[in-house]
Amino acid sequence: MEQSVSTTSRGNAVPLRLSKAELSSIVEAGGGKYVGVLKEIPERMEKIVLFISPQTGTSLGIQISRLTVEAVREQLAESNAAFTAADSK
Repeated sequence: MEQSVSTTSRGNAVPLRLSKAELSSIVEAGGGKYVGVLKEIPERMEKIVLFISPQTGTSLGIQISRLTVEAVREQLAESNAAFTAADSK
């Protein structure tokens, strides 16, 4: 299977055609629960990988070209911290 590739700002090549299992594996390795993919809108928005924070139940998303285990971890940490701060008020 030939894969389309996007280049991130760091110059890393990111495959844009990953299987559901591959997407789920990346999200789960980052600590999230994979939900699905929001389809792209040509020339307006790329695909968004959707996932849930197991800690807060918050729905989150990352552009497929930015999807890495570390990006999932970072987004979960930011979201979880925001909920923790809100709960302490």
